[in-house]
Amino acid sequence: MSRKRSRSQEAMTTNDTTTVSSVPLVIITDILLQLPIKSIVRFKCVSKSWLVLIKSSEFITAHLNRSIRNHYLIVRYYNHAFGNNSGLMLLRSDLKQHQVELPPLEGLSTFPKIVGSCNGLLCLDVSSALGMAFVLWNPATNEFKRLPTPSLTESRLKTFWMVSLGFGFNQDTNGYVLVRIVNFQARYDAIAEVYSTSTGKWKEVAAGTGSCVIYGGQDAVAVKGVLHWIANGIGVLVNEKFVVSYDTNLELFWRTAMPELPTDCYVKALSYEQSLALAVYPGLGFRSRLSNRFELWVMNEGKGWTRTFNTAFERIAWPVGSFRDSKIIMKSVDQFFLFNPKTKRNFILPIDSGMGYSYKVFTYVDSIVAVNGENDEKEVEAQIEGMVHDGSN
Repeated sequence: MSRKRSRSQEAMTTNDTTTVSSVPLVIITDILLQLPIKSIVRFKCVSKSWLVLIKSSEFITAHLNRSIRNHYLIVRYYNHAFGNNSGLMLLRSDLKQHQVELPPLEGLSTFPKIVGSCNGLLCLDVSSALGMAFVLWNPATNEFKRLPTPSLTESRLKTFWMVSLGFGFNQDTNGYVLVRIVNFQARYDAIAEVYSTSTGKWKEVAAGTGSCVIYGGQDAVAVKGVLHWIANGIGVLVNEKFVVSYDTNLELFWRTAMPELPTDCYVKALSYEQSLALAVYPGLGFRSRLSNRFELWVMNEGKGWTRTFNTAFERIAWPVGSFRDSKIIMKSVDQFFLFNPKTKRNFILPIDSGMGYSYKVFTYVDSIVAVNGENDEKEVEAQIEGMVHDGSN
């Protein structure tokens, strides 16, 4: 990392002597960090040295550290009856709905699904089924990249049963990972493969989850570099429920037994105060002993599951995500609201909630994180090498 910094500084001093001598680099950097992202993107064209500065990992990280203070919500809505009135909306701090245009993707047979949101990047599943095609997209810069086709595919002897996905950040490589877990028919053990932006390739990894299946094809919840899914036991574990986890840094799977819960309830994994949490709730139109109650169980390292609280809403509502890691995003039949477990107060969100639509809500931040990962870093390094040697501006 220090090698890249020194080359960046050398390029700045070699090619923009007049600018740097009159305005210190630290001041230029601080000014750029406070600008809107559209302006920052335009300023890449000012000079090669500004391009290198803005695309450097140090600048991107500094910008992300500022942006991460402002969390927004991005909502995918999909019309099941027709599919043609689907889209993405962004709910910013002004509490107004801002429509988000997809990047120019060709050959879409259905509206893309969001696998996950991390540091301003969205991972999109653009396949019609079975999680076979993906795009990495930064809505703020509108940069996008189609990912290579996964290695695990169906064949006459291997028919897919369930495919589950997860998207997260690998701190060790400073890259992003897409996890794809495949359950095949007529076999209990799952097979997993992981795509990394650091290598630009898929790699098969041992799932090690045993006889269980991640139901509903759900997408993972990320908590401090670990992806989590809710799973049902099958075969000898048919009456058990688990949390299946994958550490993006250690590249390791494991499963954790759930606390003892009512059998007539639903469970959703959430991130809450930097810990894995289980939201327990009744299903819509489903008679349950929970009635309209809501429980939250939190995994405390070394102590196991603890029921943090339980409460009752005026109507049946179910969790769809968490916001700022401290509030639960809830949905009832006709509205979305934020629920604060500590104060037990609700805040109605101005999100249209029409009948016949399905909704998925994710936390989102604006960023200039590149979609190319390590490959982009190498490209910048090559640009620096060229500037240092040819002295061009």
